[in-house]
Amino acid sequence: MEKDGLHKKHNMFAQVGENCYFQSNILPAEPFLVYLHNNVAISAGVRLVTHSALNTVFNHEENTDTYLCRYGKVEIGNNVYIGADVIINYGVTIGDNCIIAAGAVVTKDVPAGSVIGGVPAKQIGTYDDAKRKAKEFSKPYLDMGLREPCTVEEMLTMKEKN
Repeated sequence: MEKDGLHKKHNMFAQVGENCYFQSNILPAEPFLVYLHNNVAISAGVRLVTHSALNTVFNHEENTDTYLCRYGKVEIGNNVYIGADVIINYGVTIGDNCIIAAGAVVTKDVPAGSVIGGVPAKQIGTYDDAKRKAKEFSKPYLDMGLREPCTVEEMLTMKEKN
């Protein structure tokens, strides 16, 4: 969903920059704590966790109300891709030019230019390397005038025609 669908029509998040896509069908409990900068793509199943309800367990255990819910914003910088089924905890900021691999659990801030993955998430590469590899992958197709990947057989047929 683009910015117009996310922010202007529904005023869903605190901030939505230009060219933002939110494909997850899971909405955060406190969307007003979510900040999306420019050029952000969020895949299916992503969970943006904006609070911890651990206090309810402690309060019930001790029959009290002295434990409070913890809240925190989730901020996602410019040029960020978040893969399917990622969990991002409250209080986390993802820097500019980052890629979060599918299934990662992000519990700490992510420095700019990082590719992270795993449980818990840790750095597994750099944004610049991922961008370079994506360009290398795309080049043979673009050189033949193709806008989408194809099979090797289709590529050879196209090459013979040219």
